[in-house]
Amino acid sequence: MGEFLQSNHSPTMDESRISWFSRRDLVLIIIGGTVSASLGLLLASPIGSSYDFAPLIFSANTVSMVFATGLFFFLTAGLLLGSRSSHLYLLCKIKEIGTRKAFLIRILHILVFTTSFTIIFTVVVFLYPVILAAMAYYPVSFNHFSFFPAVLGASLIGSVLLALIASSLAILTDDSRLCTILGCVSTLLIAFLGGWNTVSNPWTYSLTRNLAFLSPHNMVRALAIVLSGYQFENANRMIEFVGFAFSTESLAIAFFLLGIISIMLVIVGQKVMIRNSKRWIALGGITPSQEIWSTAVPTEKGLLTNRIKRGLRIQRGLTTLVIGALLVSMMAGVSMYTTYLSNSTLFIHYVSPGDKEMISVGKWNIYGVDVQPPYPGLFNGLYFYCFIETWGNASDSLSFYFGIVAMNSTEFNSIDEEGRLALLPGYRLNQTWDGGGGFGLGDNLGESYGSYICVLLIIADANPMENSYIETSLLIIQNGL
Repeated sequence: MGEFLQSNHSPTMDESRISWFSRRDLVLIIIGGTVSASLGLLLASPIGSSYDFAPLIFSANTVSMVFATGLFFFLTAGLLLGSRSSHLYLLCKIKEIGTRKAFLIRILHILVFTTSFTIIFTVVVFLYPVILAAMAYYPVSFNHFSFFPAVLGASLIGSVLLALIASSLAILTDDSRLCTILGCVSTLLIAFLGGWNTVSNPWTYSLTRNLAFLSPHNMVRALAIVLSGYQFENANRMIEFVGFAFSTESLAIAFFLLGIISIMLVIVGQKVMIRNSKRWIALGGITPSQEIWSTAVPTEKGLLTNRIKRGLRIQRGLTTLVIGALLVSMMAGVSMYTTYLSNSTLFIHYVSPGDKEMISVGKWNIYGVDVQPPYPGLFNGLYFYCFIETWGNASDSLSFYFGIVAMNSTEFNSIDEEGRLALLPGYRLNQTWDGGGGFGLGDNLGESYGSYICVLLIIADANPMENSYIETSLLIIQNGL
């Protein structure tokens, strides 16, 4: 182990009585688990009760929140590898079986805590709606426990990988507080960059959902669905409830890459622990702290201690710098990717020439649109806007009939008046001139593209046969969803 382990200092307590965790660490771990579980239950998004897969989505969302925050994993790893009592235990184990085996045994201890927490929390998640009489989530039925093995399996796999990453960070920082802060900030930020959670409004789908597997919490959600065997009708349905579309192959690749990263970090952590263990003795790992800071400490040893502390500060600073640089790079990359998607999926199909144009009252106004194929992984959104500039010579009260129809103008013109109006269910607006007004309409086309039309019919309420006009500004655009 080098000069420090060969020093004349001896442990300050009986090595046989050193536990693999202290009472203080255990209390903090229990508190951390309670906070982490509470956040998971608080942050998860319930979904409607009318869907047979509601229990699966809700439980997967809830369990995934502990991976999005990362609190329990990084706190546990930080305490079991970075606290003073852990240093004492590890130094004794290193002396007994060597650094490599001691490190692996400590990781095993961390996995015991994290997997136990995962199992307990998953059980609580499935009992939660029963305990609360289901509230508004979904009807009380023990049938929802059929999804338990899938959610538990996905959670355990995710917890093992995240625990390995947390263990490596704990060794690199050699400080439980810094490990917890860096880990939680990283997982939370990555969760937001990869898309926080599913949303019920299709117009708020994240453009970055193709990057969903950046975050382990999304990987756990997807894995739970795959293991359950549930099949969504289509990609649109999957995005509506999961927040992103995925395939079994893409999920397998994501977990393979995360596994490789975890193993590489463990290898790095094992090497760093050799250097850390040498510091622990000189910095009070088993030598009483009062001896280190006592005025009786020889000057040469004091200088050595200061040099070791400076090296530890540099190691922590570099670790923080590297993680910060990675997070900033990810944020910049996601921002550039979002900007690129916004620009590359935006098509202006029609805009009024000049500031305004005359729209006939009493006649159909038809605007043909050639919708372009959607960007891979995204859907098409088609928007039709009408801004009234002046009332022209029209009557005081007008009714507007408008809509987006999947056909070309020739097909639409071949339909009778009643059939045309039937294609625009609910798209009717009555307005009187008050110095402005208009409407906006958007349609989620999914993966469809090709010939569409935006139609507008304005009828004078007092005289349906009136032949007049108003002045408007029209805009028709296509965008990615």
